Amino acid sequence: MFESCRAYVMAANLRDSLALETVAHQLGFGEVVCGLGNPAYAGRSATSITYFFLDYRMRDEELVDTISAIRAERTSRLCYSPIILFSADRAAETVVRYVRFGFDDVISLPARRDELAERLADQLHEQVYIETKDYLGPDRRRLDRGAELRLGISPHTRLVLERDPRRGVRVLDREVRGHRFKARAAPHTHFMAKLFGQHAF
Repeated sequence: MFESCRAYVMAANLRDSLALETVAHQLGFGEVVCGLGNPAYAGRSATSITYFFLDYRMRDEELVDTISAIRAERTSRLCYSPIILFSADRAAETVVRYVRFGFDDVISLPARRDELAERLADQLHEQVYIETKDYLGPDRRRLDRGAELRLGISPHTRLVLERDPRRGVRVLDREVRGHRFKARAAPHTHFMAKLFGQHAF
């Protein structure tokens, strides 16, 4: 499944980097790159989709700066890459805090191989991103508890992306919005329910 994908691993030290590299190899990623001390991740690759694996032991400011740098890579389309944080903390408040940084997903380790593969496979195919003047990434309104999401009135662009391991990343639809809106989350797609089960509400 991931043989046409690249895993770019970033961690606070070599030991943590090697642990995430091992996970990527076990899942069958076609290319695994250690980013420790080598942040030049915008170069060409033989693979079409780059996953960024970040370790939670990095400082918060490093995590935020890394996300910002990836999202700024507009010319190479790396800006639409899935950015995954691997953590040892399963607490809901910890997961929510990290997702508010702009991560596509937060995965707690240890986890079974099939669980990891399923979570990472969820990042392929169609995805919805939100772009504002100072943010690009998953719609963070999905974190709001309850069926009704908060009101939004700021201008933004809703992007529908396709991540295809064979063809790379394409923007399928781009809709500019700037009016008041009130969205409702379908229970089966709500982020909190997906992470913690339907009883999270």
